[in-house]
Amino acid sequence: MAARSSMLVVVITFLLAAPPAFSEHGRFRATMTRTEPATNLTRAAHKSHKRLSMLAARLDAASGTAQTPLQLDSGGGAYDMTFSIGTPPQQLSALADTGSDLIWAKCGACTRCVPQGSPSYYPNKSSSFSKLPCSSGLCSDLTSQCSAGGAECDYKYSYGLASDPHHYTQGYLGSETFTLGSDAVPGIGFGCTTMSEGGYGSGSGLVGLGSGPLSLVSQLNVGAFSYCLTSDAAKTSPLLFGSGALTGAGVQSTPLLQTSTYYSVNLESISIGAATTPGTGSSGIIFDSGTTVAFLAEPAYTLAKAAVLSQTTNLTMAPGRDGYEVCFQTSGAVVFPSMVLHFDGGDMDLPTQNYFGAVDDTVSCWIVQKSPSLSIVGNIMQMNFHIRYDVEKSMLSFQPYNCDNL
Repeated sequence: MAARSSMLVVVITFLLAAPPAFSEHGRFRATMTRTEPATNLTRAAHKSHKRLSMLAARLDAASGTAQTPLQLDSGGGAYDMTFSIGTPPQQLSALADTGSDLIWAKCGACTRCVPQGSPSYYPNKSSSFSKLPCSSGLCSDLTSQCSAGGAECDYKYSYGLASDPHHYTQGYLGSETFTLGSDAVPGIGFGCTTMSEGGYGSGSGLVGLGSGPLSLVSQLNVGAFSYCLTSDAAKTSPLLFGSGALTGAGVQSTPLLQTSTYYSVNLESISIGAATTPGTGSSGIIFDSGTTVAFLAEPAYTLAKAAVLSQTTNLTMAPGRDGYEVCFQTSGAVVFPSMVLHFDGGDMDLPTQNYFGAVDDTVSCWIVQKSPSLSIVGNIMQMNFHIRYDVEKSMLSFQPYNCDNL
């Protein structure tokens, strides 16, 4: 997120089948597979910084249902989700993102949509499609271009900075049957896009996994979802909707901050080896599916960085690069100090590979960068943990886990 990165560019694959009845227990399973096995932390840094800027700008602009700026890019941290829409099902792929809400897909020929060449959804080929009117609840949750009593809820949903108007999707809201795994789920509201600009990868749209009413999580009415990102690029990672509470050894939980637009928690402190430094406190730190590296705002970043440097004096430093300020020569065997994130109610003891990574064959860097605004737990830092977002109870839980066994 240079050569192409993919430490956390993954494909979310909904295994498709003929649509049976709605899942009896309201639970759905998907799988996630990285599209590229190679890790390129240079590209990851560039993409993560761009996304950080967009997340921060959106937070500043947020008021009610405002959806201004969040830019998405398929490189360095996005997910491609394969699923089906309609009756009979039409298979598509789209970016999935915990930082936004709207579900949308290219509709019809969509000659003014990006990217060209990816499949479109054709509502005229589905017996279960209907347009949502301006009076619908989802239309009122979206900044729309509706007139009173309008039969069609038209929208323009922006993903770019105000200074860059070329990241948006535009169309009308519809209702359809979505096929997720072996389950057909009727009545999902989504954007039928007829015009778009921006970076949405090679897929056909986007699936919002945020906590707002437009998101897939909210519309499935499952209350919670979870995932477990494996560190083995050759294996798939599970994504579970309606997942039950985590059980077994090592489960930790921390409240989601009620004031945050994103999935944010209170990071009270950070332990680096024998040293403990202040965290972000009530300012929070975001768990984000679309950011690859981790970010800390000041003063948390400088204090944690100093703790790393004070406990690595036996290592040979290498010049920093691409925002990575703490780098070491690693031509031989090296041992880095431990790193633990202390949240309000839970401690995340990180595997070394979650916070130190190779930028080339002889240099490894601390995969935490300084942020001028938001603090973020990126995808690399989340690997090998089962992470559950309980939207209904405003709680985030995590547990060290062998994702292959989930």
